Amino acid sequence: MEVNQDRIISFAAGFQYAKILLTANELGIFRLVAKGSMSSDDVAKTLRLDPEATAMLMGALVGLGLMSRRAGKFKNAPDVVKYLTDEAEPGEGMYCIATHMNHMYDSWNRLGDIVKKGRPKKLPPPKVILDKKKNREFICGMFEIGFGTAKLLAEKLDLKGVGKMADIGGGPAQFPIAFAAKNPDTKFVVADYPNTLNVAREYVKKYGLADRIKLAKCEFFGPGELGIGDGYDMALLSQVLHAESDKKAVELIAKTYRILKPGGRIVINENARNKDGMSPPPPMIFAINMLVNNFGRTFRVDELEGWLKEAGFKGVKTMRLHERAVVVEGRKP
Repeated sequence: MEVNQDRIISFAAGFQYAKILLTANELGIFRLVAKGSMSSDDVAKTLRLDPEATAMLMGALVGLGLMSRRAGKFKNAPDVVKYLTDEAEPGEGMYCIATHMNHMYDSWNRLGDIVKKGRPKKLPPPKVILDKKKNREFICGMFEIGFGTAKLLAEKLDLKGVGKMADIGGGPAQFPIAFAAKNPDTKFVVADYPNTLNVAREYVKKYGLADRIKLAKCEFFGPGELGIGDGYDMALLSQVLHAESDKKAVELIAKTYRILKPGGRIVINENARNKDGMSPPPPMIFAINMLVNNFGRTFRVDELEGWLKEAGFKGVKTMRLHERAVVVEGRKP
């Protein structure tokens, strides 16, 4: 790898580029301009922003190629239109996840202290949980970044014979929605916390699947059983385990084992590291996100495989969907 100043500067200044994009997104500038090219003064007036600062911000957006300017009017770049405005296709928009990323700046500023002193015994309650608006944006963001993976996994998994599937910690139901299109005979239960289910209900209704996807309140990391019945042909744990301690992750796998019928499958989708523990890049960066936000972490593939075997699962196998997704499967004998 070539060593040069440009590489160091691109990393060191990366936060500046990110903050320009994320601020414009959260303020609603991209969405407003999508309605028709506008001057920066018009944007500032409509959104009640400072005119001078708005003009400078939008000028920076032009410099980054996120907008163009002609005769004093600004227009969104094509990729901004596709992903960050109301014109985004279902499952492709990134407005919510970009807004959530903007909210993570405070927690990432703790990184230096945590590296010096270790994780604090207690972390302040995350704003993404306490604030209803931020919480909704986070959950919607999970649909935005997860629906593509869900459709890909639906193509890769053999769903033949899966009549009843549980999606534990299923968030906004992106996986059942994608799986439903692949297998019209499967019924689904999305088990999650009430505030999450409120958002999931909107997506389920939007895709016309209320008769096939049931929503069930479930504190899946709590001390008790899942409380969603048993006899499932398949159970999915997608991007759930990393959010808590190893102990709670292992306990949740054991709870999942108990709701499956003999021959039933567990499917784990995680932003996991390879067995070398140092690749690929996305789970390594995500590990830092866990470090500064909660008590979870990203796992190695062999750790997930080992936990399934310890829980009693047989025929454990692994495939990597892409750099942010490893799928580990096992069957209950």
